[in-house]
Amino acid sequence: AVDIVSDLLHQATGFDEYQRRKIAYYAVMTHYIKDFDPFPQMVVTGTPGTGKSASLNILKGTCGKVVSVTGETITDAALRAAMKEAEFGSLIVEEADDATQRDLENTLVTRYSKSSASNTKMVSDGRDWRLEKQGTYGATIFHRRNLFRSPALLRRVIIVRAKRIKGRFIPVTEDTHPDLFKEYRQQFGFRPTWPEVRNEWDIEPSILDCFRPIVALAMLIGDTAFLESLVKEMLEASNRLVEEESYLEIQVLLKALITLTTQKIKGVITEGRINLEVSKIDPTIKDEFGPSCPVLQLSANQRNRILREDLGFPIRSSHGRNRIYFTPSLLIEKCEANGIEDDCLIEWKVALGMAGEGSPTTEAVSQDDSSSDAWRTEEE
Repeated sequence: AVDIVSDLLHQATGFDEYQRRKIAYYAVMTHYIKDFDPFPQMVVTGTPGTGKSASLNILKGTCGKVVSVTGETITDAALRAAMKEAEFGSLIVEEADDATQRDLENTLVTRYSKSSASNTKMVSDGRDWRLEKQGTYGATIFHRRNLFRSPALLRRVIIVRAKRIKGRFIPVTEDTHPDLFKEYRQQFGFRPTWPEVRNEWDIEPSILDCFRPIVALAMLIGDTAFLESLVKEMLEASNRLVEEESYLEIQVLLKALITLTTQKIKGVITEGRINLEVSKIDPTIKDEFGPSCPVLQLSANQRNRILREDLGFPIRSSHGRNRIYFTPSLLIEKCEANGIEDDCLIEWKVALGMAGEGSPTTEAVSQDDSSSDAWRTEEE
């Protein structure tokens, strides 16, 4: 069953093997929700055109007891009703960026654990009204351009990061591949005995609880390579949780800088220093990640502190406007250090003669250099 879903995703998306198998494992485990508590939620996140919708079309045909809604049109009452309908099933929320943060938080909290998986509503009881509890426990898959800001929410979700790559992909639905979807459903004729998942890797308990269902399946079928990748991701998530680091601020800012740099160089990259107007960063983030991207909630001082202190990019005023300065090699280095993959980075490395080399030097760019004549812009 895992191989079938992974193969369908390979035909329809540009996801790498690890991300494909992560989705496939999750789809399989939605058929065994009652065997686990808590059960993780999944977020498929990425910019437009990266395969999020294609993956959801496959999940609609492979997850257990699917209820699908659209965040841009659903009301609070309709979302609660959908959660009830998807009890012990799979709620798929498309365009979740357009749903309110309150609704999304409520969905995550009330579906993740059996102890908290309920909503209440007023129902008519003759002449009176009474409160009635509705069960909401189950799987949820969110289709979003950006992640959630709260670490408390993030430790309840398994994240699939969609990345734009070049390639020819085909639409995959039950209509286009009926035999494969039929074969997939025939794999669930027995109830497995799940292996005990012990914390042998010193992972934060809340993170391991989130990943436990797919870890159990990986152990059951002996997929050691996938399990090793899962452990690596869980350890990284544990470190972020312990150190209370943001999951997304640096990555989103770097993606915005890639876009702005691409627009500025107009296809010709050199090792010369680049300067960009800081005021253009937020509009770029809004265009790429949507107006609800949590990074847009940062104040200008918070954003500039991350750019200066965390990334080491000097910012100074020029003609009444704040500008950020860096070299392409430094931007490439910071992107690689933070797990950013983009076709532009590959093309720039080739053009700069960096392909196959180690990390580029940062000696050419430092905070001290920002005040020297070397940083003067062409306008100056």
